[in-house]
Amino acid sequence: MIMTDSANQTPCPAAPKPPADPVLRDAHVLAGINRILQEALRASTEEELGQLCLEVAEDLTGAAFSFFGEQHEASGRLDHIAISERGWTAYSGDDPDFARRKLPNGLKIRGIFGEVMLQDRTLIVNEPETHPSRVGMPDGHPVLRNFLGVPLRRDGETFAMFALGNHPTGFTEREQAIAEELAPAIVQALLRKRAEVASRASQRRLLTLIEGIPQLVWTATRDGQWTWASSQWVATTGLTVEQSLGLGWLAGVHPEDREAAQRFWAKAGNRGNLTMEGRLFHAESGRYRWYKTRATPVRDDHGAIIEWFGTSTDIDNLRRLQERQETLVAELQHRVRNILTIVRSIFTRTVEAGGPIDEISDHFRGRLDSLARTQIVATQTLSGRVDLENLIRDELLGVGAIEDERLSIRGPDVTLPADTAESIGLAIHELTTNALKYGALRHPSGRLAIAWHVEPHSHGKCELIVKWDEAGVPAMPVPPVREGFGTELIREALPYGLGARTDLQFRGGGVLCVISLPLPVEDIGLLNRSAEG
Repeated sequence: MIMTDSANQTPCPAAPKPPADPVLRDAHVLAGINRILQEALRASTEEELGQLCLEVAEDLTGAAFSFFGEQHEASGRLDHIAISERGWTAYSGDDPDFARRKLPNGLKIRGIFGEVMLQDRTLIVNEPETHPSRVGMPDGHPVLRNFLGVPLRRDGETFAMFALGNHPTGFTEREQAIAEELAPAIVQALLRKRAEVASRASQRRLLTLIEGIPQLVWTATRDGQWTWASSQWVATTGLTVEQSLGLGWLAGVHPEDREAAQRFWAKAGNRGNLTMEGRLFHAESGRYRWYKTRATPVRDDHGAIIEWFGTSTDIDNLRRLQERQETLVAELQHRVRNILTIVRSIFTRTVEAGGPIDEISDHFRGRLDSLARTQIVATQTLSGRVDLENLIRDELLGVGAIEDERLSIRGPDVTLPADTAESIGLAIHELTTNALKYGALRHPSGRLAIAWHVEPHSHGKCELIVKWDEAGVPAMPVPPVREGFGTELIREALPYGLGARTDLQFRGGGVLCVISLPLPVEDIGLLNRSAEG
């Protein structure tokens, strides 16, 4: 509401008559200041606060209406903070913005009210129609019979003003004094409200940021007494904020880690950041997970710690990966040593078997290839286990044998540990090589059936039975003159290394080999899952 002209004769609502007695007046002014400062905290917006300030100013000065405006820092123009309720009521124009009570902004600072801002002084104008700065008023503005404008200062500079209009007998030094006494309280209330709004906005942004990160966040005193916990902590541990305050948060810590958590705070003192790893209860999974906790001190202007700001980050998967990596490295070292031992044994037994160098070379190369195939399969699976059927088929495919009416392969899904698969793979390789040279894979009339099954036993044990059965080989039973690498492997190495029971027979019609391999109880579940999947 811009009060700079008197052309419009719209009457204005009457304001309460201010007290005439100076002592009573001062008491009313003090009461008005207290009202502004106290009720300002309950105002939800700057406009609501501004209307309260204007209402107090109107009541104390006897003005009929008023407005409160601020110079925009960027544009240099005047933006309305508030128009008093009496001012809205006195307006009679048809501007739709006023009908919606939309505050006018971006007004050029000029005219009578402009002098208050530009000259930084309180201004009383009781004959505005003759004032040299008069520039006119918008349609519908109430008639302006007199005017009192007061600058509002911040850090010694005028940044805003409030203006009062239409005192019944004209404004005097008495009303000026009242308005100037109210001015500092209005500035204080406005700046306090803005600081409060900014603080709430900052808190909302901080809470939004905190709630958007995956860490559990909390604050604590120097001795580890929690004063606040985030929603992530509540959702993760199942403990409410109230249950977590003080030392209640320890209920979410694994019992074995609680002493370490208390030592964590015992050494805090006046040090910098603190870090520890421990297990926290995970309500969703019903188990404890590993978290890395960091606490950062919040210090006052003198460097003293006033509280701690902490975060707890889930590192359970990372720790499991690290543990898995350590296990894999240990397994790799073991397997490398084991493979080197096997290669050395293969080489020794192959050479000891004698024969032409080309034959020795072929035997050695074939056994190394068999060992390599097992290693490739083992390293391509996350579990490091080898599928028995694929192991057998790879050996047969290596010599061009495919499943047809002469070759059958059947059995349930079974996976073997890599070291077990190495020995079984070598045994299958020796049987395949023998069948290719002398047995069912050489003669058109030969047939080969490979089958396996699992037999459960008591006390959580089971047994894998693999049967290699050749038939239709046109030859009389001729036991080998001496035991070669394959015979020794099946009859001696498998029982010694794997605890297997083996039966190797060189019959008329082909070789029969039965390998009965005991499996530890932890492998039973893997076999069942493999069969189901």
